[in-house]
Amino acid sequence: MNFYPIPPVIQAEILVQIPPTLRCTGQHTDWRGGSALPTSDIFLEGPVVSSNGDLYVTDIPYGRILKIDPQNQITECVRYDGEPNGLVIRDDGCLVVADYKQGILVFDPSTGEMSPLLARRNLERFKGPNDLVVSSKNEIYFTDQGQTGMSDPSGRVYRLCPDGKLDCLVDNGVSPNGIVLSPDERFLYVAMTRSNSVWRLPLNADGSTTKAGLFFQSFGASGPDGLTVDEEGNLFICHPSLASVFVVDADGIPKARIVTSPQGGKNLTNCTFGGEDGRTLLITDSMKGNIQFVKWHCGGSVKPKAVKAR
Repeated sequence: MNFYPIPPVIQAEILVQIPPTLRCTGQHTDWRGGSALPTSDIFLEGPVVSSNGDLYVTDIPYGRILKIDPQNQITECVRYDGEPNGLVIRDDGCLVVADYKQGILVFDPSTGEMSPLLARRNLERFKGPNDLVVSSKNEIYFTDQGQTGMSDPSGRVYRLCPDGKLDCLVDNGVSPNGIVLSPDERFLYVAMTRSNSVWRLPLNADGSTTKAGLFFQSFGASGPDGLTVDEEGNLFICHPSLASVFVVDADGIPKARIVTSPQGGKNLTNCTFGGEDGRTLLITDSMKGNIQFVKWHCGGSVKPKAVKAR
């Protein structure tokens, strides 16, 4: 039941399309997404923007990181034996990668090298990392989704401290996917794709969490995916099967629904803020291989960081 007015609908536009020359047409991959559709020649995810305006995205099935500069010129930064999903930029200018096959990796754009950061928890391999976020204390929070769901609610959410200490905050997640911190870092939001929900985890002073609760509930064949937060604390929730990005405020009250471009696809998987003034919401249209955008009234809560240059 919803006692609030229907929020305004905002239509996204296409910013840039990955050209045929940079697609992996006819190349083999055994990766399969959550969609019933067959795997295409590209699947974009993990958008993150650097301080000079470059947008980095992953291409999960083909183990690639692509860079789109402010003039919409696209280059392939790296291709390796992995399945990269979420990206964040570290203070040292390297990109931290949540990789389904290999765990948590570090990509150095200045050398083009990919190296492991965390491949195991003790001796156990991860189920399949999906997304990650870095706090102001350089703690890395990441989701370990694998193939978990309502029949196997054992997805995990971890916190990796700068000293290497690894804490498991959630071990009963229903397919934990996108993850983001509130602007004051008092709360952690986690998309639980297969329960069509977003959980809110209060973070205690020691980094632990108690009284995690249901913050957002939706419907559809595949639920919430990537998340981001603006500087006002509004949460942006990508929902691939509904071709929308839902916007709710810090209390969960609906603010807006962003819908896919008429020329775009259905699978809006993740989003971040960028553009010249930092107030452009950039959205990965994963299976169509394009970036959609919407002009917003404020910027993201996390400000872009510099990336190492070659």
